[in-house]
Amino acid sequence: MQRLAALVPRPRLHLIRFHGVLAPIAKLRALVVPQEPEAPAQAVAPAECEANCAHHRAVRQSWARLLKRVFELDRQHCPNCGGELKNIAATLEPLMIE
Repeated sequence: MQRLAALVPRPRLHLIRFHGVLAPIAKLRALVVPQEPEAPAQAVAPAECEANCAHHRAVRQSWARLLKRVFELDRQHCPNCGGELKNIAATLEPLMIE
């Protein structure tokens, strides 16, 4: 058990560590790592950009879409008639689940 426990990383610890030029405090890091492009002088105000830019919208997918994407389980359509399904209840009690 002790050998297996040694392989488990501590919580909130980065699993990838960089050494040498890619280290966080390296003096030459700025020469190697690509920098963000400078913003143009006529930049749009952030409030206006958030309304128009697609990358500022929250991207959340339903559980049904995630199940279909990962496990190829279609929980949005009825397997018998092909109609759309909707959730009517969620069982959270362990005795009922068993």
